[in-house]
Parts: sequence; structure tokens; C-alpha cells
Amino acid sequence: MGDDELIHRPEHRGRHFRVAGPLNVPRPPQGHPLLVQAGSSEDGKQLAARYAEAVFTAQQTLGEAQEFYRDLKRRTAEAGRDPDTIKILPGIVPAIGATEAEAHALEAELDRLIRPEYARQQLATTLRVAPEDLHLDRELPADLPAEDEIEGAKSRYTLIVTLARRERLTVRQLIGRLGGGRGHRTFAGTPEQVADAIETWYRSGAADGFNIMPPVLPSGLEAFVDHVVPILQRRGLFRTEYTGSTLREHYGLPRPANRFARPAVAAVR
Repeated sequence: MGDDELIHRPEHRGRHFRVAGPLNVPRPPQGHPLLVQAGSSEDGKQLAARYAEAVFTAQQTLGEAQEFYRDLKRRTAEAGRDPDTIKILPGIVPAIGATEAEAHALEAELDRLIRPEYARQQLATTLRVAPEDLHLDRELPADLPAEDEIEGAKSRYTLIVTLARRERLTVRQLIGRLGGGRGHRTFAGTPEQVADAIETWYRSGAADGFNIMPPVLPSGLEAFVDHVVPILQRRGLFRTEYTGSTLREHYGLPRPANRFARPAVAAVR
């Protein structure tokens, strides 16, 4: 038998819908689903600091990742939350080979599969410019819109423009860099080199974990699981077996307390 007094009615009245409730299902094992926020704009970071339990972000360099990590942890503390209860997970796109030469050959093969004209159209949409303004063998135009003129995906816009300006990439080169990772960090190397990069970012305060985005599926994921994960396990950086059954437990996050449960009463003897 359940306790009817613990049933609460949401009584939500919003702009788009109203609902009295209550939902006829029990509280889930995680308390509530893990709250994940994606993006690195100012609004996105403020939202994440208040509510997110994991953040999916795109960072190109170690320094940028460290700055984002420090900033978001600080904002989380200022919002009255424990910074350890938000996990920052940059996306990485590893092209893995048994040797460096093999990894770079795979990367080059994937680059050759990119259709420049289609990719230019996609890039133009992101940058809010006409495709004919993007010349494949020239750098980006100097008169691109400012970030505050962009509606949606502001942080991805800034990341792409910063990458292109910093490395003086032509549009064709930029398309190649974005083709597999869509703005996330891409690199080619051996399993040891991939593990080294992951360990460096983790130990340098740039990430709590990573969102692995293989450039090819399923072979890219299989290569990571079969060859990189065992290295991380030997270094004590990745579990060798599961200790829980939910995503929240895998992330090492606590189950949120039930706001509607009665406080426990100590037994009196």
C-alpha cells in the first residue's frame, strides 16, 4: 500500500500547457534523470551553473578547456551548489591507428570524403553569411557578425571563428578540421597518445571526463574500447567494473533527495 499523503500535484500553469498531475509512476532510481546542458555561451554557462549535473562542451586547446572548467566551477559555487556535483565533459574525436602513420592515413582518408561545396554551405549557415562569401582557398572574411548578433549556437560560432583566426586557416582547411568533430577537438594518434591526451586534460583541471565522438562508427568506437580503455584502466583512470546501475552512479553523482518524503524519525528504545 502506498501513502496517499505523499502524492503531490504539480499544478503547472505555463505559457504553453497546464497540467494538474500527479504522474502515476514511482520515483525513478536516479531520483530524476541526469540533467545535461550543452554549449558554452554566457547564457549556457549560467544555466548550467544553476541546474546542470553534466555539461557537454567543445574546447580546442588545453588552455581554453582549463579556463572554461575554472569559470563554470566558480559559477556553480556562486549559485550555492557543490562544484563537484557538475561534471564537465569536452567532446573529443580521436582517429586511432596502431602507428602514428596509420592514424594520420585514416585522418587523411576521412578528409578526402568531405564534399567541400556541401560543407561550405553548412559553414555559411553557421556563420550567417552567403556561401559565395566563403572562398575555399582564402581565410574567413574579416567582416563576420559579432557573437551577440547570432541567435542560437553562439559558443560554437565563436569557437569556429577563433580557431580559424588563431591558426590562419583557409575555408578549405577549416572545413577539414570541422568535418569530423563539428568544432570538437580532433586528433590522430596511437592508443598510447590518445590516452596521454586524455590524462593530460584530466589531471590539468580541464575535464572531469570526456564525450568520445569516434569519427567512424562502429570501427572508431571499437578501436577506442579495445585499445585505449585498457590503457586508461592500467593507469587507474577508468573503472574496471561497474559499481552501480545508473548513469548518475557511473558519474559519481549523488541521488537527489526527495523533496516530498517525510524526514526519517529515529527509533526510540
